[in-house]
Amino acid sequence: MTVGLVIAACGARLPMTVRSAAANAALKTGQSHLVQPAGAPSAAPAATTGPLPPGQTPQPGQSGVAIPVPTGSSHDPGSRGGSAAPVTGPTSAQAAASCGKGTDVGLSSSTINLGTVASLTGPVAGLFQGAIQGIESYASYVNATAGGICGHQVHIATADDGTNCIQDQNATQNLIGKVFAFVGTFALYDGCGATIIKQHPTVPDIHVALDPAAYAPSNHFDLNSGEPGYATGMFRYYAQKYPAAVKHVGTIVENVPSAVAGQKNQVNAAQSQGWRFTDSILEAPTNSNFQGDFVKMCQQDHIQILFELTENAQNAATMMHNERQAGCPKSLINIVPIAYDQGFLPDYGGNPADLNGLQGYSGYALFYNKGEAANVPALQPFQTWFNRDYPNQPINLYAMYAWVDALMFTQAVEHAGPTVNRRTVLGSLRRLKNFNGGGIIAPRDPGSRTGFHCYILWQLENGQFNRIDDPKAGFRCDGQFLPRSGG
Repeated sequence: MTVGLVIAACGARLPMTVRSAAANAALKTGQSHLVQPAGAPSAAPAATTGPLPPGQTPQPGQSGVAIPVPTGSSHDPGSRGGSAAPVTGPTSAQAAASCGKGTDVGLSSSTINLGTVASLTGPVAGLFQGAIQGIESYASYVNATAGGICGHQVHIATADDGTNCIQDQNATQNLIGKVFAFVGTFALYDGCGATIIKQHPTVPDIHVALDPAAYAPSNHFDLNSGEPGYATGMFRYYAQKYPAAVKHVGTIVENVPSAVAGQKNQVNAAQSQGWRFTDSILEAPTNSNFQGDFVKMCQQDHIQILFELTENAQNAATMMHNERQAGCPKSLINIVPIAYDQGFLPDYGGNPADLNGLQGYSGYALFYNKGEAANVPALQPFQTWFNRDYPNQPINLYAMYAWVDALMFTQAVEHAGPTVNRRTVLGSLRRLKNFNGGGIIAPRDPGSRTGFHCYILWQLENGQFNRIDDPKAGFRCDGQFLPRSGG
C-alpha cells in the first residue's frame, strides 16, 4: 500500500499530510525518525541541469525552455479580507530591466544555482519526484523565455534524502556551499535538513515544510502555515448549504499522531460553524478497505455527510466503492477535498458518473485543469512546460508547489535592489506580502507563520472537477483562520 499522503487543502500546514507519510514510512521500515540504520548510504550525489545548447530540443529533466508570466505578489502590506482576485507583479521581462547585480555563493554574472532536496528512494520509490519535475520545468521555462532570472541562467542541483534523517542532513550539507538558495524541496525528513539550514541563516530556503521543525529557521519561507489551526470559511459555506446534514458527519482518520492532530484542527474549525462529527473512526495506515467503517457510519449512525481529508486520493477512491458496498444511501453527501488528484478517477476505475456531486475545496487553483488555465494565465506556462519536459507524467501537487516556490524566489530576486546577494534576497522575501503565484495559490505572507483562510470550492461532474460558487479566478476569503492551542 502506498504511503498515506494527505495534502491540506486550505488553512493548515500540509497537515497530517506527509507527516503521516513519514510515520507510515517509519512503520514500514522500523527506522527511527532520527537514526540512520547502520551502513545506510550517504546522500546521493547532486544532479544538475543547466541551459540547453542553442537549437537543442529539451529532454525530460533538462533546463532550457519557457513565456513571461506575472510572478504574482505585492511587496506592500495589505488587507487579505474579502474576496481576492489574483495579485500580480511585473512580468519577468519588465522586472529584468530593474534587476540588481551581484555575485555570491552559487551566483555568477550569468548563472544562478538552486538546490532541491526530495524523497526519491526509500519505502516509496519516487515519492516526491514531482517536486524535481516541477522545479526543473520552471528552469526550462524561465531560461528559454526570460533569459533566466534577472539574466542569470538557472541551474538546478538535486539530491535524494532517501527518506532518511541523516541522509537529508547530508544532502543539505553537500549542497549548501554550492547553491545560492534552496527552492522547491519536498522531503519527509526536511526537519533534519533544517538543522543545517539554521546554521546558515543567510541562505534562502523556500519550500513547503513537512516536519514542523522545518518551519523554525528564520531564513525559511513557506507556502503553507506553521500555525496550528484551520480555516473556517468552507465549513460555514457547507453549514449554510446543508444545515441539517452538518449535524451528522462521519470521517475516517489515519491513526498516526500527525494525522490525529491535524484532524483536531479541522474538527475545531468545523465545530465553530455548527458541524457535529458523530463518527471519527481511526484506521491503521496499512488499512486499504473501509467497508466495515461505512457499515457503522451509514447503517448504525446514519451519517448524512462523509468528510474526508486525512487519507490519500487512492484510499478516497476505495472509500467511494466501499460506500456503495456498505449500502449507504445515495443521499449521502461526499465532501472529500483529497479527491482533487489526477490519480483519483483512474484509481476509482468505475463509471465517473457514479461520483457526480462529490465536492471539496482547496487553497490553490485547479492546477491541472486546462479550462482553469484559461482564467488563471499563470497556469498556462506551468502546464505547458511541465508537459513538454515530462510528457505523459501526471501533474501533481508537489510539482505545482515547487513551481510556485520558484515564482516566489524569482519575485524576491527581482525586488532585491541594486545589489543581489543572499542577504538582499532574504530581505526581499521578508517584505513579500499577499503572494499568490499569479493566482495559482490563495494569497499568503510567506515569511509569516500565521495561518491563511482563502480557498476555492469545487464539484465533480461526469469526470470533471469544476469550480462552484467561486469567481472564475481568485479565491473566496470569507471566514477566518482559527488557531487551536496545543495543536
